[in-house]
Amino acid sequence: EIKRLAGDVALACAFVGYVGPFNAAFRDMLQVKKFYGDCRDKGVPVTEGLRVSTFLVDQGTIGDWTLEGLPTDELSIQNGIMVTRSQKWPLMIDPQSQGLGWIKSREGKNSLKITNLLEKRFRNVLEDAMAFGNPLMIENVIEDIDPVLDPVFNKEIQRKGRS
Repeated sequence: EIKRLAGDVALACAFVGYVGPFNAAFRDMLQVKKFYGDCRDKGVPVTEGLRVSTFLVDQGTIGDWTLEGLPTDELSIQNGIMVTRSQKWPLMIDPQSQGLGWIKSREGKNSLKITNLLEKRFRNVLEDAMAFGNPLMIENVIEDIDPVLDPVFNKEIQRKGRS
């Protein structure tokens, strides 16, 4: 198992970093054919048939997520991993609003702010969330995103005032 750890971590990193915006079938194809195949071709020892969901989280965490409202199917667990383990800002395509309910339940205790790009006070809500460290959910994002978010997404934030 120790010999395969580097390859398994590489597969997990590739999963978290690249497969988020895709459906379950395409995710599986990327994991099995592209990422696993690439490790195997380069001679990197890797666990055959590695399930990222069992590699990155334990059953207790999945149980907690279930109590917060996340469904127990593999795709939902993978989405939960990406939301909680990614260093990037997660984009959730959620046609049934299951992920939305989970995020609201999970982050409600942290003063979650919910807005959309068309809201009149969008910039004020964004500034307040950033100033006070509150989580912010932007709903109904379309293909064109307001340029005011570019520095936020790129983490080009300058802090002013007291620390």
